[in-house]
Amino acid sequence: MTIYGCNEKKSVDLGRGYRFDNDPSISMDYMIFGVNKNIYGNILDFNFDSIFIIVEQMPRDLIMKDINTNLDMTFKEQEKKFKESSLRQFWVINKIKDSIYGPFDRQEYLQKREELGVSKGLELKE
Repeated sequence: MTIYGCNEKKSVDLGRGYRFDNDPSISMDYMIFGVNKNIYGNILDFNFDSIFIIVEQMPRDLIMKDINTNLDMTFKEQEKKFKESSLRQFWVINKIKDSIYGPFDRQEYLQKREELGVSKGLELKE
């Protein structure tokens, strides 16, 4: 799995109508699109097989909600705080059923993977 630099437009076909897009001219956020499902926010990592897509995300909206309450911070300071955040959300997408599960914290994500029967070989980088 490769995470792309923020100056390049990239699209990865994830199968069955799903794709990963990164277009910095629109937003610095990454997106995964499905038939009628989207995950917005900074996608840190994803992986997929013929059935599932798994995603680790930094939810910009939740992180920035707390940061934006400090009106004295510059944009640069806000971005630094965002990048320092340890808040992560995880998602599981079943492409066959066109179902999206999440957002989860790490423990809920691991439980959902097991419940759905996601292959142990399908992993995110640690």
